[in-house]
Amino acid sequence: MSLPQQFQLFCRKAIIEFPPKQQTADSLGEVEADDNCLYYIKGDAQGRSVRASEWICTQIAEAIGIAAPAPVAIELQNGTTVFGSRRIAGVADAAITSAYLTSPSVSNAGIQAQGLKSLLSKIYVLDMFLNNGDRHLGNYLSVDDNGVRRLYAFDFSRALFWEWPWVGYPAANLHTRIWGSALRRLHGFDIAAANLTLAGLGALAPAAVEGFIKQMPEDWISVAQRSQFMTAWTDGTFHSRLDGLRKGFIDGSLL
Repeated sequence: MSLPQQFQLFCRKAIIEFPPKQQTADSLGEVEADDNCLYYIKGDAQGRSVRASEWICTQIAEAIGIAAPAPVAIELQNGTTVFGSRRIAGVADAAITSAYLTSPSVSNAGIQAQGLKSLLSKIYVLDMFLNNGDRHLGNYLSVDDNGVRRLYAFDFSRALFWEWPWVGYPAANLHTRIWGSALRRLHGFDIAAANLTLAGLGALAPAAVEGFIKQMPEDWISVAQRSQFMTAWTDGTFHSRLDGLRKGFIDGSLL
């Protein structure tokens, strides 16, 4: 079932555009938009649908209870439309977040590691499902909320349509698997949280997923990719993928 076109997201307009502060693989820099908020922006790269991947993956993350910076479509001053990730106020320096993640939970730099094992387990499940091989310490954000550090996942550029259609899961030599293993050694793995995440993904109705697609600009995804993605969500392909993850977590082959 298709949602009406009026559900398509209204684009924010860039008022001030800033170049990237540091060179990264996919970032186009930052903008201040007409809502007076700052956004990190990305366009498509290397012929891949990065904007669509970022949009859909972020929406799925939020739908299953994994916090991510708010996604917005941004119209630049030259008329092109890019993916925008709203900057979160009070975000810690990357070195602080990295130190927090790499300190064992039992002595986590004096900051209460509330729910960290559970959240990292959920993010790992989501990345494996979305075929995101590039989750590393640099694409977590953290905020000190009155002595409790809140963690956000961002950057899905190398997920979903980066390698499409999917064959298997991220390989053991990719960042997601390498850092997933390292963080499990420090904080453990919450199999109950992992199973709840799998259940949440399995419960996402095709109409809801199609709604995510309908809310982004049409030209961010090809007609063929849209059709293939929705078919995979309705013909059992994605549920088979979830079953494969369950098995891999039990026997350890995907940990």
